[in-house]
Amino acid sequence: MTGSRSRDSEQVTQKPNSDSDPASKKARGLTIEGYPVEGLSIGGHETCIIFPTLNLSFDIGRCPQRAISQDFLFISHAHMDHIGGLPMYVATRGLYSMKPPTIIVPTCIKEVVEQLFEVHRKMDQSELNHNLVGLDVGEEFYLRKDLKVKAFKTYHVIPSQGYVVYSIKQKLKQEYIGLSGNEIKNLKSSGVEVGLENPI
Repeated sequence: MTGSRSRDSEQVTQKPNSDSDPASKKARGLTIEGYPVEGLSIGGHETCIIFPTLNLSFDIGRCPQRAISQDFLFISHAHMDHIGGLPMYVATRGLYSMKPPTIIVPTCIKEVVEQLFEVHRKMDQSELNHNLVGLDVGEEFYLRKDLKVKAFKTYHVIPSQGYVVYSIKQKLKQEYIGLSGNEIKNLKSSGVEVGLENPI
């Protein structure tokens, strides 16, 4: 037939599948101050933000698989889309014989979270080992010697808080440069912060 083309003669150009291309996956990644960030946040459904190189997650959502390997979990508030997967997070770590996680929650919900674990222990008949820490706004929690997290107030319909991660540098603040080692030691002993802290 005149004017028609057979399917065999058509040139088909396909777009590369970005999901199968490792380079494009890397390009889509997000970093903050050089730290890779993973996670998801779907309002009312699930929020879990993961900093894998810092070994921590903010909120647990419905317990995405990638969050299970993080040793530290910071919960912002008690809405289900932020805390619903908490028992699964602890149970799965126990199933894989991982060390018990450290879970930081606003102090005002700590008792209720303990009760939540008691209910799940009775239902599941497992230990659900974890370290639960209540943290108030303005308080700090040290992840390690050079890294801490500080809670700050957020505004929501229920009590909530956010967290800032600080890198603690051994570099002296400008005003202490030139002091002797003993003078710096005495300042530290008296509670003076002589080193720089950088929010991540």
